[in-house]
Amino acid sequence: MSLFDSPGVIGAGQLTRPMAELGGADPLALATEEYGQVVEHTIRRRSALESFIQMRPVVGTTTLTDFAIGETTLGKVTPGETPEAQPAEFSKASISVDTVVYARNALPLLEVFQSHYDARREIGIEHGKEMAKFRDQSLFIQAAKAADMTDSRFSDGSSDLPGFKGGSKVTLNASSDIDDPALLYSAIGDLFTQMEEKDVEPNQDDVIVALRPKEFYTLMDAEQIVNGDYVTADGNELKDIFMFKAWGCPVIKSNNIPSTNISGHLLSNSNNSNAYDGDFTKLGALAFSPRALLGGETIPLTSDVYYEKLEKSWFVDSHMAYAVTPNRAEFAGSIWLP
Repeated sequence: MSLFDSPGVIGAGQLTRPMAELGGADPLALATEEYGQVVEHTIRRRSALESFIQMRPVVGTTTLTDFAIGETTLGKVTPGETPEAQPAEFSKASISVDTVVYARNALPLLEVFQSHYDARREIGIEHGKEMAKFRDQSLFIQAAKAADMTDSRFSDGSSDLPGFKGGSKVTLNASSDIDDPALLYSAIGDLFTQMEEKDVEPNQDDVIVALRPKEFYTLMDAEQIVNGDYVTADGNELKDIFMFKAWGCPVIKSNNIPSTNISGHLLSNSNNSNAYDGDFTKLGALAFSPRALLGGETIPLTSDVYYEKLEKSWFVDSHMAYAVTPNRAEFAGSIWLP
């Protein structure tokens, strides 16, 4: 009888493996679960738009289509005459999901076990942060493009769908105006005026104002931004967020608002006419509702960590497939430097 066979002595067969699922043979089976939680937690924490913009599923097809009906025409009833029927016009906007964006890192087998920390977890945090930044930026890009549209998305180039309009833009008189709280506040008011003239009610249609940190704190120092709770049009309650004191609209700050000339964006291709490229060097601020964008995803953020025997390495993977495009342009506005 060996020492490990003796009653009362803990033997090798009685070890507890905390990462083995249900006592299974794989001692690292549950490591992937930890990694997945890290990425999801990170992307939700890092994303400024996660709570505002929802992606519609695109499964079983490559294309998501949004149909629209134009406003109707009123008439009056004349006694003794049969009221005439009035025509109604329809149109559509579509978007295709055709690109998978990924992040992948490979770690040598030996170094994973010799590190003082779990490098796979740290990589997962970075994946989540970069995925959040990338997704937010693509949404901001399309919001800026919606605001820049002179006609609605439902125009055929020669005529527009009745009742549908383009976006709204305000250009500052001087580049320094963006640093003046009174002038910036006035520009946002002018932008909201344009939007309201297109039947958009910013405080009722879930319009959010997106600012870079510098402009955000410029208005906060001027006591134009306060903490508060907000209930969206579909009943979702957002607790302890920043809001404009005067207009009651949510305000978000983000470094992901594009500020450069973007070329060769990962989601741009010939099929979408390089829709995510553009010059945003003079973009100052954005205001838009979720209705301004049409977004769909075929693959939500998916993560995995696995050991590849052939490579003798651990792989940390994350990927997603989605697309976004302008939809209701009148629900988007932008402020630009001259």
